[in-house]
Amino acid sequence: MASPSEQRVSRSLRTILTNLSNGARIEESKEFRDVLSGLEWFVSEVLTEIHPEWIPESLDGIYPLVARKTGEGEAEIFGLCIILSDQTLTPIHLCLQVSSSTDEVSWLECKLGEMGEHGMVRMPYKSLHKRLHALEGRAAVIDWVYKVGFGQRRG
Repeated sequence: MASPSEQRVSRSLRTILTNLSNGARIEESKEFRDVLSGLEWFVSEVLTEIHPEWIPESLDGIYPLVARKTGEGEAEIFGLCIILSDQTLTPIHLCLQVSSSTDEVSWLECKLGEMGEHGMVRMPYKSLHKRLHALEGRAAVIDWVYKVGFGQRRG
């Protein structure tokens, strides 16, 4: 049974992706804000299942540098997220696919947090715009702290 946040992400993302071609940018909209808001909760739920240290934690915002359709019912979101407990920023990279027939995420790959010398890098929120643009082209080279996923990507 899908959680309310998973259902919200799935419904809104399915609506957005319907009229986009593969590779197209996902533009700012009410539906995309619903996706990002739902992902704040959904990503935390997924991380909590595997990483108990996430039980008291959650996200308080996702700011995409990249948001695009990558396939049928599929999207990539790469940018920064806010850690609720201390309001700091850390990178996040999500690849997900929504079910074509039910309100659920059928496949997810989530990477969160950049590994630094003393654990996960947490940057002050005031550096949001500067840090967001510094991520350009770095998704594949970040040493990610958390890597979780589930499901099978359908072709």
